[in-house]
Amino acid sequence: MTLCALAHKIPKMNYNVLNHLVRLQQNPEFPNIYDVELENVPALRAYESVEVHLVLYPFSRQIISDTYKFYPFEEYANEISTRRRSVYSRVPQPANSLFGIFLGIVIILFFLAIKPSEVASLQSFVAILGAYFIGKDLWQDIEALFVNVSKDWRVRYQTGYYAYQLERNTTLTHYSALAREQRYGKASLLPERMEFISSSNSKTARLKFSSGDLRRFEQNTAHILAIRLDPAVAAEFASAGYMFSVKLSLNERGLLWRYAHEFFQSLNAGQRGCLDFSNEWTNDAAHAREATFIGNLRYLASQRLGPAITIVRAGAGE
Repeated sequence: MTLCALAHKIPKMNYNVLNHLVRLQQNPEFPNIYDVELENVPALRAYESVEVHLVLYPFSRQIISDTYKFYPFEEYANEISTRRRSVYSRVPQPANSLFGIFLGIVIILFFLAIKPSEVASLQSFVAILGAYFIGKDLWQDIEALFVNVSKDWRVRYQTGYYAYQLERNTTLTHYSALAREQRYGKASLLPERMEFISSSNSKTARLKFSSGDLRRFEQNTAHILAIRLDPAVAAEFASAGYMFSVKLSLNERGLLWRYAHEFFQSLNAGQRGCLDFSNEWTNDAAHAREATFIGNLRYLASQRLGPAITIVRAGAGE
């Protein structure tokens, strides 16, 4: 069955689930801290997984990425990059090794066909080992080529979003969860996979929550991220404004494929909305897409602007 045929089978979804899912609010006790919460968690349990991507871009030119932090994910990424113990570890990339093994096998077959007596020689061993390591590096270039060539196609090649996965089987994870609840004053929810990206002015956190995580979470609202500003720039951040963007993906699983209901919405200097298909700002709307995935192949089935959808909001309520 083709991706196009599968796209016609994308399940219909209840759009009431989208209302007030992500909330950004300034902490009443600490003006330099903004908390991000995932609301209406019980309604999300029907999905195989839920992905929440968050991007913050301050408008003030006095504020750069070094003057604010995304906690706790920035800490976790730094721990892993400096080879310290963390509750997250790197996601394995087996495709690199598999391609290296494939090239190694090709070299073995070459020796068997041309010089069978040389297969067990030191020269052939070095050639096979070299082919393996070259193949591992070469696969990254091949994937980059696939991504660049297909980026404007309706069916395109897409690499994984997430570099880190949660280490679940540690007793300290449970103690950390209790400590985070006491620290934030609300139960927190760690994603099963995450990625953190820091640019010169903006920061991005990509979070993927499994259905199991959502089912085990017993409360309606979960704390998922804290944005901690340098106190020296907190007032400038609030007065100059910022763009806080959310990508939400509600995923459903088929036998060999995945359906994704994707939505984009931002707070732009306090005004909720999104970019339309001409990259023009539209107030009080969300950009909606339906996509089908098989492995690394993604088919964009449809896209539209959805009016009167309130995915993200600021403050304690509206």
